[in-house]
Amino acid sequence: MSQQGASEACESLPGTHFLAESVNQEMAERGFAVLANSVSAETVTALTEMYRQVIDQVGRDSSGVFLPSMMISRLDLRAQLWDGVQAILGPIFDPLFSPDTTTVVGGSFVSKPGSQNSARNPHQDPSVFDETREVSISLWIPLTDSDSENGTLNLLPGSHRMGNHVRPPDVDSLDQEVTTYALNESVALDLHAGQVLVIDGSVIHHSPANTSNAERVAAICALRPPKSQMRYAKSQNGAAEGTAQIFNVGAELYRSGNLVTPTLDPVALVGSSPYRPATMADLERSLATG
Repeated sequence: MSQQGASEACESLPGTHFLAESVNQEMAERGFAVLANSVSAETVTALTEMYRQVIDQVGRDSSGVFLPSMMISRLDLRAQLWDGVQAILGPIFDPLFSPDTTTVVGGSFVSKPGSQNSARNPHQDPSVFDETREVSISLWIPLTDSDSENGTLNLLPGSHRMGNHVRPPDVDSLDQEVTTYALNESVALDLHAGQVLVIDGSVIHHSPANTSNAERVAAICALRPPKSQMRYAKSQNGAAEGTAQIFNVGAELYRSGNLVTPTLDPVALVGSSPYRPATMADLERSLATG
């Protein structure tokens, strides 16, 4: 992204590659879509059991905060989950896309324990592809019913067009005014276990605290757009605004690499780009485009 590009939210965006054109249209307009078909109860059980087996090995975190499995310190177990999600969900989801386009490359899990500390603030996902060329999407599948009581996802329709295509993982991509707006104006999605939510990584989303007495776990399916290269945007020492170095990386970094302080090959550096938090001006143009 350039700083100018972040303020020109009306740019032409690439599209998704679902066989169902209605899903492509909803993704273009809203930045997310719920698929018509859910995964089976057997698939939900298999995913749940896979996650539980890993958590039994690493132990449960007692902090009560939202936890992604991609932050598990045992890299071998992270790889086990990544491969396991691909093995279970690849055969189900690959056929939903046009041939030779989007494929399942792996996956992970997110846990929201029953705790007042489990809220997740409005955010966009870190950028892992060149979003000027492809839409970075993932599939979010709750393994139990997801509702207002246990902190279901809230999304801001149309916020994926702000143009901030470079989002380092250690930097907040939204300023405080946008964050406050998203908290008040996002749409809550109640989903049954096994329903499939498609999310554009650049759409603003968040989730309130889980006020129930049960953990809410969801599986996340990582997808690779056609002929794309996975990337990592390294911030300027975590500064809120600066210049990020963009590296081409393999899926292995996201499968089992150190995502906090990754070792990045200088040969894989493809360039650098300014970044800054998106503002209300960016968001207003994004929402007006829909």
